[in-house]
Amino acid sequence: MKLVTVTSNTISDKLKNNEDIMLLYPLKSYTVGYPITFDIKDIDGFVLINRILDDFDLDELDTILHKKNNIKGIVFDDLGILDIISDLNITKILLINHYGNNTRSINYYLEYTDSVVVSSDITKEEIKEIVKNTIKPVVVNVFGMKDLMYSRRLLLANYAKYYNIPNKNVLDVKIKDNGFKIFENEYGTYFYASKYYNALNLLDLDNVLYFWYNPVFLDDEQILDVVINNDVSNIDNDSLFLDKATTYRIGD
Repeated sequence: MKLVTVTSNTISDKLKNNEDIMLLYPLKSYTVGYPITFDIKDIDGFVLINRILDDFDLDELDTILHKKNNIKGIVFDDLGILDIISDLNITKILLINHYGNNTRSINYYLEYTDSVVVSSDITKEEIKEIVKNTIKPVVVNVFGMKDLMYSRRLLLANYAKYYNIPNKNVLDVKIKDNGFKIFENEYGTYFYASKYYNALNLLDLDNVLYFWYNPVFLDDEQILDVVINNDVSNIDNDSLFLDKATTYRIGD
């Protein structure tokens, strides 16, 4: 089954009647990296929460999630959320981002959650080995703009203020030959690789709860192409770490 992040105001109506798709909505005030977010009352699928929370944020979130609503599940990365959702009868998926890169760690967290998102920082062979050996079905990233870094600081706003230039909350930048897309909201600054991560060749894996598509910044036509048809011919994409290990031996 496919888990698809809702990244436009109109795409949900075009996807919601597909039985093979579960929609994931970035929750308003609780996400970074997404220009479009949703109020809890407008969410009838899964909720995404991906920013660092303090005690006040957790208390507010506790109230929000326990209101009468139609949410079916939650994807979250702050471990403090485990406490406030323990009594909710929804699917709980932990997004440990750059840490879900080995079977032992993932199986530990699976003792407390329904599923865990496998890191996209590792090779295809490593992902296959992890998925084969987890104690519960996991979530595998198969398409999306690859997240690289998140800072709670307003890096773009501070840069613009320091140099007395107009502030932009979305920037496309290059460092040598590497491209990046940077998005900032009031909760922090998010860095993506400019090319979309393409791991669609993992769609034949077993022991997978959801294959995750995260089409942020794409238009509806492009989203439908990749989600429905797995067609990325009109999207700048790359296998990134799937074919290139990120382990290096330090020289003598």
